[in-house]
Amino acid sequence: MLPRGASSMPPPPNPAAYFPPPRVTLPSGLEILRTYSGAVIFLEILFGTIVWILVASTRIPLPLLQGWVMFVAVTAWFLSIVFLCVFLFGYANRIAVNWNQTDFLFHGVTFVFYFGAFLLQAATTSLHHFPRKFNSTTQEKILADHEYNISIAASV
Repeated sequence: MLPRGASSMPPPPNPAAYFPPPRVTLPSGLEILRTYSGAVIFLEILFGTIVWILVASTRIPLPLLQGWVMFVAVTAWFLSIVFLCVFLFGYANRIAVNWNQTDFLFHGVTFVFYFGAFLLQAATTSLHHFPRKFNSTTQEKILADHEYNISIAASV
C-alpha cells in the first residue's frame, strides 16, 4: 500500500529546459596540430601567406578585385593564427562556446571567402591578353608574362 498522498505515477518532468555545457572535443596545446582541424588551420596559414606574397609581388591592374583578394588573404591569415592560438594556449577550455560548431563555421566561412577570392583572382588573370590602354599606340598588356605566371600561382 502507498503512503497517503503518494501516487503510482512519476512526477512530471521539470519544465525548465536543461542544456548541458558545451564539450570541447578538440584538444588543447600542441595536440591540436595532430587533428584534422589543426592541419586545416595550419594549411590556411601557409597558403594564405603564399597568396598574400604572390598578389603583393605583382602590379595591381584591377585594384578593386585584387584589393578584395588581399583583404581575404590577410584577414583569413590573421584570424587563422588567432583561432590556432586559442587552442594552443588552452583558452578553449576557459571560454564556454561549442568549439565543434565554431570550428565548423570558421572553416566554412573561410572556404567561402577563399573561393570568392579565387574567382576574382582567376578573373583578373583571365584578362591577361587585353591591352592596358585602349587608346594608346603601344599595346601594353594588363599583366606582363612574369606577372601572369605569378597571378596563376596565386589563383591556384
